[in-house]
Amino acid sequence: MADTTMNIPEALPLSPKVKALRKAWQDVEANLNKYRQEHSQYAPRKTLNALNEYVSHVPALREAEKALKAAEIEAVANSKPLPDRSKVLGPIEKAVEEYRRTVPALEELVTRARKAFEDGVREELVPMGRKEAQKASQARDAWEKAYKAMETARESLELHSGLFTWCVSAGDMDTHPRYGHSQGDHLEYWELTEDGRLSWEASQALDFLDWIVKVPGLIESNPNPPVVEEVNHNPKPSYFLAKDSGHEASWF
Repeated sequence: MADTTMNIPEALPLSPKVKALRKAWQDVEANLNKYRQEHSQYAPRKTLNALNEYVSHVPALREAEKALKAAEIEAVANSKPLPDRSKVLGPIEKAVEEYRRTVPALEELVTRARKAFEDGVREELVPMGRKEAQKASQARDAWEKAYKAMETARESLELHSGLFTWCVSAGDMDTHPRYGHSQGDHLEYWELTEDGRLSWEASQALDFLDWIVKVPGLIESNPNPPVVEEVNHNPKPSYFLAKDSGHEASWF
C-alpha cells in the first residue's frame, strides 16, 4: 500500500462531501482489516527454522500437509490406497491463492479511496484556510482582551496586596514582602479565612514574617503552633554526700 501523503488534523472542518469521502476510505480500510483477520491462516508468514534462517510458510497449508502426511502413513500401515492429495490440499491451496489475489485488490481500493479523500481536502484548502484565518483573528482579539483584563487584575492585585501590607505592618512597608522576588511573588497563594483574615498558609507562602506583622487580627494565627518545651528555672539543688573511708563520695 502507498504511504499516506497528508496528515490531516482531526479538527479540520470538512464539508459533508469530503466527510463522505473520508467515510468511504475508512469503510474500505475496515473491510481490508476484517478480511485479513478472518483469513489470517492463509497469509504467508516468516519464521526461524532450526538453522536460524527465515522460512516462509502458510499456516493453513502447513496444517493440511501434516494431516495429509499422517493419513498417508496410516494408509500405508493398513495397506490401503493413499489419500487423494488434491482433495486434501486442493481447497486449502485455492483459499491461499484467493487470499494472495484479494489482499492486493483491497489494498488498491484503500489507496484509491484515500487519494479521493485527500484530493477532496485539497480542493477545499482555500475556503477552509480563509475560515480558519477569520477564526484565528477572532481568537487573537479575544486573547488580547483577556490579556488586558489579566494585566488590569494583576495591577489591582499588586495595589491591594501592598495596601494590606501597609496596614499589617503599621505603615512600615507599602509593598507585599515578595515584591520583585527572583523566585516569584507567590501572590497566587493569596487566600482568606471565612472571617476575612489572610490564611496562615498564605501568609507563610507570602513571607509575612513576625517582624513584618505588627497589627494583630489581619492574619490567621498558626493553627498548629510549635510545642515549647518548658524549662525548669528552679532546679532541685544537688547535695554532696561524703562516704566513710574506703567508699566514693557522690552527688544526689
